[in-house]
Amino acid sequence: MKLSVLLLSIALVCGCTSQTMPPQKSQSVNTLDGPAVAAAIQANYQDTRRNCGSESMPAFLCSGVLLRATNESFDYHAWNPVPGKQGVSFSYLRKDANFDHLAGNIDNGFILYPTFAAPAGKDHLQVLCSFPLDGFTWIRAQPGCGESTQYPGVSKRCQSQGISTAEQWKAHFDKGPSGASQNNIYGYVCSFDVRDAMNELGAESFYQSLQAMHLVPASLPHRYNEIMVQAWAQNIPTRLPIQAFFYTASSGLKGARHDQWDFFRSTGGAFMPIVHMALPAASTGSASFVYSPADQYCQPGATTCL
Repeated sequence: MKLSVLLLSIALVCGCTSQTMPPQKSQSVNTLDGPAVAAAIQANYQDTRRNCGSESMPAFLCSGVLLRATNESFDYHAWNPVPGKQGVSFSYLRKDANFDHLAGNIDNGFILYPTFAAPAGKDHLQVLCSFPLDGFTWIRAQPGCGESTQYPGVSKRCQSQGISTAEQWKAHFDKGPSGASQNNIYGYVCSFDVRDAMNELGAESFYQSLQAMHLVPASLPHRYNEIMVQAWAQNIPTRLPIQAFFYTASSGLKGARHDQWDFFRSTGGAFMPIVHMALPAASTGSASFVYSPADQYCQPGATTCL
């Protein structure tokens, strides 16, 4: 069954709107309990299932860590999409989908709940496509999943080119620019289509995108994956399925604290925990997620955060 049909069916039964989540399929953790949030994220990272119970339910619905690297700013909210863009760039971290740095070497951002673990009342964000490495989505047709201006045609969605496995993706990769021009490979590669319209092909498509990460040469920079999510409305922090803010290096803690404070004041006092995310140094390593009271600018249960 397509996910959209499943969500609509539940909504008709419970009287929910089509924009809100169905009853979660796994226990959601209260964000006031920082250590429990960090433990839940760690468990999601360790969960390497192929799908979420059927071929039409990709693994990102119930496992892994879907995260977005952001920059601190007083001019905009970190959780808002770039105005005018139809897609929002994320990365997906899991024990079998490791990387050692984030896009732009940014060291803070936010983490989304897996769809099936999100608290009731949160919007369901649509994952559109998955690149096994940086997809240079800023030079691609909106929403960022299709062909690039650099390599029209060969950079279209993988399935439209008959590419559906990690090995086929690597064979396509090997035909791309190399040597002094290898930095252009990011505009050459194709994305795996994981939209709900893929139905029974969706879960395997996403899994193959994760497997393709292991085939990318270790010498290539920008080896984090890129996941495009359909853009949502501006200024709806209470509706977004944000699980935590994170930082990866001490230099990122200031940005994470800013975002925590901004979230508190934008939601009328909601606390969102900060976790330290230590990325693995090697593809065979492990990431860790730790909550520390000393990292928090706002305090759980507090009525003010100045």
